[in-house]
Amino acid sequence: MLKRLRTFAWLRLITVLLIIIIGCSIFSQPQVLGANTGSLVVTFVDVGQGDCILIETPSGKTMLVDGGTRVAGDKVVQFLKEKRIRNIDVVAATHPHADHIGGLIRVLEEFPVGSVYDSAKPHSSKTYEDYLVFIYENDIQFHIARSGHEIPLDDSVKIAVLWPPETNIDNPFYIERLSVNDASIMLQVEFGQSSLLLTGDIEDFVENKLVKEGKDISAQVLKIAHHGSITSSTKDFLREVDPEIAVICVGKNNRYGHPHKEVIKSLIHIGAKILRTDIHGTVILESNGMAWKVKQ
Repeated sequence: MLKRLRTFAWLRLITVLLIIIIGCSIFSQPQVLGANTGSLVVTFVDVGQGDCILIETPSGKTMLVDGGTRVAGDKVVQFLKEKRIRNIDVVAATHPHADHIGGLIRVLEEFPVGSVYDSAKPHSSKTYEDYLVFIYENDIQFHIARSGHEIPLDDSVKIAVLWPPETNIDNPFYIERLSVNDASIMLQVEFGQSSLLLTGDIEDFVENKLVKEGKDISAQVLKIAHHGSITSSTKDFLREVDPEIAVICVGKNNRYGHPHKEVIKSLIHIGAKILRTDIHGTVILESNGMAWKVKQ
């Protein structure tokens, strides 16, 4: 009983922090600069068992999606500094699990950040609390990402939020009724004729719903959900996305058995080129607006 009361109290604290941040944030959008004829570069940083994805637009804007674990934070900061990045225009935290947001705390400490987009899914962890407190105490713009929204970054790059949905408390897909994984922010990135789908840790429940609703989820590049877990990457979902390249962010010899062999078999079946951070290290993809190429 005492343990349940402590968990409830912690969840209330996290919810209060979210309400304070949302209420105090200035919901102005970051300035969007004019596009040029450069390339879109997307880097899947090898942070072990976790996600960390850097998007660099043609006009030099930067967006960081997730940041790995707390332990990986210093590695992410070093990576960004080696690229001579001085500030991050947008940070997106797909969901509050530690292997996605832990490293973002160090990034927020080391770099000026224009705005943060978050699933606003309450979660009782010290890591999520520390992340929210830092955002609040440093007056960083905080936005809730919901389906139908677009994240402004660069005139030539469209970043659409496909999930989670904009719902009210009476809706069965109300955010607090979703699991933490299924509350993940899902992003569709388009640059010219090239496309990329970032899935966080969504599982088959969300994948099946998107397929059933007939959502346009096709993409040339797919970030495989939940590190290649068997709970994600259903055959119907992969068939609808029909990716040319599948990137799996996963730790070497991880204790979860990721990526699952059935997921690999499904990707081979649809003819996708598979890139894994546990095998290939940091993966860098570049698009000219027509097609993607793997950079060495």
